Amino acid sequence: MNNEVLVKEWLTYAKMDYDTAVYLHENMVPEPLEIVCYHCQQFAEKTLKALLLESNLPLSKTHDLGILVSQLGEHLEIPDDVLDACDRLSPYGVKVRYPRELFIEEQHVKQAIADTRFIRQWSEEYCESL
Repeated sequence: MNNEVLVKEWLTYAKMDYDTAVYLHENMVPEPLEIVCYHCQQFAEKTLKALLLESNLPLSKTHDLGILVSQLGEHLEIPDDVLDACDRLSPYGVKVRYPRELFIEEQHVKQAIADTRFIRQWSEEYCESL
């Protein structure tokens, strides 16, 4: 299987996470704050992994967005806003799976959605330029 097919698969899964996060945020009452943040992190993780594959770089089996974006940064310049968004989203990949690991309020969800939208916009611009 070539990288192009794998990139598309990763991006398809990322889009499902993005759509799920936005849908839950806008429609579910009470809003499942932890789950929304989890899907935001998953979107970023899968998008970064797709970009790594697109750049012919190896994938790390990690949920840590900092590690993934650092690997990608060896190939291209990563804007500080993307780095900041990844730093904020990274804890939602694992810690939200366990009770009392993170305290999440509506403000955190709004920031996670905003970070996800920013990463989506940035990655779409990058993918279009390839």
